Amino acid sequence: MPAQATLGRQMLAALNDVQDLIEVTHDDERLKELRAQRVKLLKTISQLVDTNLDSATQEYKDATKALQTASATVKDAIKGLEAVANAIKTLGEALDLVTGLIP
Repeated sequence: MPAQATLGRQMLAALNDVQDLIEVTHDDERLKELRAQRVKLLKTISQLVDTNLDSATQEYKDATKALQTASATVKDAIKGLEAVANAIKTLGEALDLVTGLIP
C-alpha cells in the first residue's frame, strides 16, 4: 500500500473491489455475503463523512444538494441515454463542490 494512501481512498478502493467481485461471482450465497459487505462499507463511509465534516457550513449544504441533484440525473440517465450527458455534467459539477470541501 502506498504511503500516501488514506483511509478514505482505501475504503473507496475496497468498495470498488467488492463491486468488481460481485460482477464475477455466480454463487448465490457468496453474492449475498458480498452484497452485505458492500452495504456495510457504504454505511461506514457515510458515517465517517458525516462525522468528520461540518454539516452547518454553506459549502457542505451546497455539496449535499448538488449530489442529490446529480443522483437524480443519474437515475434519469438510466431511463434513457439522452440524459447521460446531463448526468455527467451535473455529477462533475457536484464533485467540484465536494472536492472544494477538502482542505
